[in-house]
Amino acid sequence: MLAVGRELLIGRTLNTNAQWMGSRLARRGTLLAEIETVDDNLMEIASGLKDCLRRKPDFLVVVGGLGPTPDDMTLKGISNGIGRGLRLNKQALSMIKEHYARRNLGSMEMTPARKKMAILPIGALPVSNAVGTAPGVKLELEGTTVFCLPGVPSEMKSIFKESVEPEIAKKLGSLHRKYISLKLEGIYESALAPLIKTELRRYPGAYIKSHPRGIREGKSRIELDVAVVSEHKEKAEEVAVLIVREIRSAIEAAGARVVSERVGPPRAQG
Repeated sequence: MLAVGRELLIGRTLNTNAQWMGSRLARRGTLLAEIETVDDNLMEIASGLKDCLRRKPDFLVVVGGLGPTPDDMTLKGISNGIGRGLRLNKQALSMIKEHYARRNLGSMEMTPARKKMAILPIGALPVSNAVGTAPGVKLELEGTTVFCLPGVPSEMKSIFKESVEPEIAKKLGSLHRKYISLKLEGIYESALAPLIKTELRRYPGAYIKSHPRGIREGKSRIELDVAVVSEHKEKAEEVAVLIVREIRSAIEAAGARVVSERVGPPRAQG
């Protein structure tokens, strides 16, 4: 994910789009591998795009900077980064006009600011935005499918669910993720580390992550996440349950205890 917007860098706006997208992909068994945030600056956007493409991801989702205002310069930055010109896209312009019609705004004058949202890099395809005005944008670049989405959360989520997710599912296939979260008491992270290392050696494809939650009443508290992804639902469940059983046994043997066990995706920490 490439997030564009000075408001994200100066703390004016929390990047809830990245949190939502990461959680959404994790539930599908897919990983958001990197989040890069850049300023509303043509050079930074172009540089950020190149940095992301060097990793050769299956998909790159660029979020923010598609609107009509001068600081919305994502598509120009991408154009600079890939060495392509910009061109008014008639299909994108039609989408914008249809949006105004749906909102009963009549025949809105296509001012330069409104037309700006339909000026796309050459070769790009507009993507329908059922919630807002600016269309999303799709590009195929160096083996990576690039989607550019508006930064407004409701618009980003709508386009992601309608247009991005189906392509991810088609390319990556059906994946199943089994997630179990444990709350531990009476064991320090340094003592837990060797247990995690042992399990990762046994099950190298698993995700096991500890989250210290401080000390209360003289006892260390830790949340431990265990996740297993597989093309087969039964396999994911089987391995996750085995890991939890082995960790639980080792923790109890060390004199600590598992306070609770919860099945399901993680709850975001605010």
